[in-house]
Amino acid sequence: MINSAQINVAVMERFRRLTANHRLAHAYLLAGPQGTAKTQTAWALAQLVNCESAAVKPCGECASCRKIASGNHPDVHAIGNDEMDSIKIEDIRFLLSRAQLMAYEGKTKVFIIRNIELMTPEAANALLKTLEEPAPNTLMILTTSVPEDSLDTIKSRCHVVKFFLKKEIIPFDRKVFDEMILNRNNDAFLKELSTDPQETSKALRLLLSFFRDVLLLKSGVSKAALVHQDCLKEAEKFAARRFEDLDLIMRQIVRTKGLVDEKLNVKMSLGLLREHIWDY
Repeated sequence: MINSAQINVAVMERFRRLTANHRLAHAYLLAGPQGTAKTQTAWALAQLVNCESAAVKPCGECASCRKIASGNHPDVHAIGNDEMDSIKIEDIRFLLSRAQLMAYEGKTKVFIIRNIELMTPEAANALLKTLEEPAPNTLMILTTSVPEDSLDTIKSRCHVVKFFLKKEIIPFDRKVFDEMILNRNNDAFLKELSTDPQETSKALRLLLSFFRDVLLLKSGVSKAALVHQDCLKEAEKFAARRFEDLDLIMRQIVRTKGLVDEKLNVKMSLGLLREHIWDY
């Protein structure tokens, strides 16, 4: 089932880093034209989060990896096909019933939904509730070749990874969030970012907007009112921190933004911001 030659290496490396830092989100939408390795990468990700190897994951050799490769793992399910059949509410209900069960063998229950643009409105609405209230230790991997035909409410609750000509294209805001709030070992990113004042300023505005969401969430504002709907899981984690900690982070963002505006070196300030973000 899994052809390693067709897996998007860049995407998998990103997922390895997120998994190693325990920062993998609960839902991803792999979006791109047909033939861009979305399905193969989805299966490889299912292997990654359930691999039993103590070394490089996924190893492809352990019992879990082999069962996933053959389509026989009890905690990994897929719906949708290449025949472009519609995905009905009964299909989603089957998936949701499995999501509520305890894992049989794996560490993480994985549900792959291919070609989500083919979901009926009823199926999409049923899936939306699960994306809003994910079951523990569950990973949803959605794929689409025509994201413009997929519900915005579905897309906004997933981390979107775009595929094009078998290369990964990560939106700038997603890359900023991945590197600044999901990856502590981001020296290379900070070094690159600090060389471009315009990009640095844009990144800081995104972070400031995200932490405003965090403060609103901590103050009891509805999740639906937040700007960064695809970062709800991260916002909830930060909302558990003290108001004083969040205030310190936002002050450091503003301080760093001031250095950028004054055309001063911001690398050290970015490093300090990282320490504030990860100081828990």
